[in-house]
Amino acid sequence: MKIKLNSSLIKPYIFGLYMAVVCCVPGNAQSDPVNNYLQQVGDYADIYNGKVEAVYSVLLYKNFPYYMNFDYAEASIIYRNNYYPGQKVRLDLYKEQLILLVPGKQFGIVVSFQNTEKVYMYNKTFVRLIPPKESGLKPGFYIQLLKKEKMQLYRKEYFNLVQKEMIYYGFERGTRHYLVYNNRYHPVKNKGSFSKIFPQHKKSINKFAKDNKLNFKQNTDESFTSLAGYCEELITSTNKQ
Repeated sequence: MKIKLNSSLIKPYIFGLYMAVVCCVPGNAQSDPVNNYLQQVGDYADIYNGKVEAVYSVLLYKNFPYYMNFDYAEASIIYRNNYYPGQKVRLDLYKEQLILLVPGKQFGIVVSFQNTEKVYMYNKTFVRLIPPKESGLKPGFYIQLLKKEKMQLYRKEYFNLVQKEMIYYGFERGTRHYLVYNNRYHPVKNKGSFSKIFPQHKKSINKFAKDNKLNFKQNTDESFTSLAGYCEELITSTNKQ
């Protein structure tokens, strides 16, 4: 007689057994507990318990809404406060889904959005954000450009679905930048946007942009990051006076 085991029931026992072993092993064996856990329990790990990705059909779509390209890229993930290095992922910015390639498998699974905190890939940090409703922005993965005590700067890349031909669809890519200050998401396009957010520092902002030759069209990320960092300094120094 065959006995079918429920993976959701045996997973806690596997983890408990593993932790008991780890606690008894000294030295370097405990240096990377998450990676060791993954090696021990494989597909039972929480991060791999998602639904299989519904892949876009080449017969219906001219292109796909993944960040950079369709291929899986190496990434590190912060998931439920645990660090998972060396993962193969791709990021769907239309459905706002992180797709993880299961080790030893040929298919990807959709990682829980609520439990994913950060994704490090292509030398960028993607942060899972849920903006307040009044912002009008949708929850999704935003590229973190600056993180300071009083403000943060994000770039949002998004895709809109459009009909290309009679039977084909495609995705058009767009980019927006947001400065988060006092828990409000301010869309920024140029130095004038910053002056509207901080009208008391308009002259200083204009002078800084001119002196540093900021170019918001050609060097967009660098210019926004530089000006946002300067505004942080202005606000901090003002509060100290």
